[in-house]
Formats: sequence, structure tokens, C-alpha cells
Amino acid sequence: MSTLQSRSSVLAAGVLTAFLVVPAGTAHAQGLAGPAEGESINDWTARWMDGPVSLIATSEEEEMYGGFGSASERLQFIRLFWERRDTQYRGLRNEFLDEFEIRLEYAEDKFATSRQSGWETVFGHVVLLFGEPARTRREMGFPSGFSDRAPILWSYDERLPGMEPNEDMLFVFRGGRWKLMPPYPSGPTGVPEQMRQAERRTLIGPMIPSDYQIAVDQAIEASLVNPVDYAAVADRVESSVQLPDAQIPFSWTVDTAAAPGGQVEVTVKLSWRLGALIFHLVDGDFVTDMVVDIQLVDGDDVGGATSERVLIEVPQADMASRREEMIIREVTFTAMPGAYDLELLLLDQLLGYRTVYRDEIEIRRP
Repeated sequence: MSTLQSRSSVLAAGVLTAFLVVPAGTAHAQGLAGPAEGESINDWTARWMDGPVSLIATSEEEEMYGGFGSASERLQFIRLFWERRDTQYRGLRNEFLDEFEIRLEYAEDKFATSRQSGWETVFGHVVLLFGEPARTRREMGFPSGFSDRAPILWSYDERLPGMEPNEDMLFVFRGGRWKLMPPYPSGPTGVPEQMRQAERRTLIGPMIPSDYQIAVDQAIEASLVNPVDYAAVADRVESSVQLPDAQIPFSWTVDTAAAPGGQVEVTVKLSWRLGALIFHLVDGDFVTDMVVDIQLVDGDDVGGATSERVLIEVPQADMASRREEMIIREVTFTAMPGAYDLELLLLDQLLGYRTVYRDEIEIRRP
């Protein structure tokens, strides 16, 4: 076996699994729904509800979150927020969170502008709530003056909640930006065309069509699959959240060995101090729960990939004495020799954000 590469970096307090700070010129990391580079946990949690999650939160959740004054309270709330939406309660992965991250990445990739993040656009709103459309098209047949550009129609294969069957999402460009209009019939519906035309004539401002708002409300309601007790957050928060300490070293190495069929066995070893992680008190133990996705990427092709859950449970009484303990995880997969981008994705399942760490790597057969 040969050691190909190793990296070590220093993490700001509370940023592990949110943003990996690496030496200039060696790699690039980006927090998608978590802290920005160098941002503290306090600053991140203070703005968390103003970010993409605001589109899927209930009004009660927004109001409660706004009343918290400490990062510890907000972190405990965030954990419960995602737990409330976990379709496989405390399972291997939070499928709702996975899908939300996929939709967020799609919105940022397709719709971000110099003035807005992708999720802030009307297209991003729809994607985060209902997913990527099955089909899109430009519609040239609308009356002159209806839209400054050809309207855009989005079709979904499944009926959206609160909307009639055979109706598409309709986007028009007015006043220098895209806006969402009442649904456009792509087939027989229960809504008379005269009514739709009247609705469109009245919606000249930025207001949200009532049909869309109904669909949004129903989608949010359907996502709330587990009961949670937000009201108890502030009462027990001091003993329920273990915050990380400052300046935590993080490192990784890549080892290789020959594998059958001309392939290479690739082993990625990750290590960090236990004190680098945010822990939550669950049933008497401090718990942190991450999923590590590792893959080798060559353009649009994936040369090799694997995934592993990192679930760490520490008895409450032992936390103080174990903070210097090193946590080590090794994951192994096979790939063909070649030049790749190594991607390390660390998804914090309790707090709902992901780190994306990238570096160039050459895989050679020993």
C-alpha cells in the first residue's frame, strides 16, 4: 500500500462540518446551507431562519426562532427542525434533508445571479418546495404586453398539492424580473379559462397567486411527519448543547493498493478531535451524527464513490474528559487510475448543513 496524499488544516471554532478552512492553493471548500468561511456559529445561527429554510418553515417556527437570544438555543431548535421532517426517524440518513440539499444546489447552480442567490429567485422558491420540473418550455402564444419576454412553463409529472391536474407553473417577466402567475392549463382542468384570465390581469405586482400559496401551505404541512417539543428548547438548552472549542486541527490522508481488473483500492482516512464537533443531548448521551460522502470526479463522470455514517455517542458524564480524543474514520472504494477531483462531503444530519471539500488528486496503481 502507498500513501498518495495528506492534508491538514485548521478549523475556526464551531465550523467543522460547516466549512473546512484549507491552505491557499490546495483546495476549495464551500458551505452550502451552513456558515460562510470564517463565520462564527453565533452569526450563522442568527441569520439561519432568513436563509433557504425560510421557504419551508411554518409561521410558528419563524416566530419562535426569532425569540431566541443565544446560539445554543438556536442550535437545539435547528436539530428539532430537521428531526421533525425526518421520514425515517433517526435512521441512516435524513431523506428530507438530503432532498432539500439537492434542490438547494440545483437552485444555486441554475438560477443564481449577480444580485440574488438562486434560492431567492422565484424559480428557486418553486424548486425548494416542489423539486426540479420534469419539463420546461417557452410559450410564444400569449398576448402582446402579457410578458416582456416569452413566458416560461414548468410541468410536473405528479399533481402538486392544492392545484388542479393538468396545470403548469407559469412564469412571466415584468418590471425587470421573473414573477409567478396563476397556473396555466395544459389540459382539462376544473377552473374556467375566463377565471384564469381574470386572475392574470389582476396580478401585475409581486403578489403570490392564491393557488400557489395553497400548494405551498399543503407542501409544508405534509413535511411535518414527527412531533417535536420546541417549547422545551429554552428550558433545557444549557445542558443540551455541547459547543466546540477553538482552532481544531483536521486532517485526511489517501492510501492506495492494487485491486483486481486493473483498478486501485483507495482508502481515505479522516481524523479530527472530538472537541471539534457540536453535540446534542439525546436520551442521556451527547450525540453528533454525520454522513461522509466521498467521491472521485472526472468532469461529469464519477470514478469511484462511497458513503459512511459517523455516529458518535458520548455519555454526558464523560464529555469533559474525552474532548481531546481523536476520532478516526477510514472508508475504502475502488477506482481506475487517473487524475480526479477528490470531493469530501460532510453532512451534519442534526443541524442540516453540508461541507463540500475539493482537491485535485492523481490515482496511480501501486
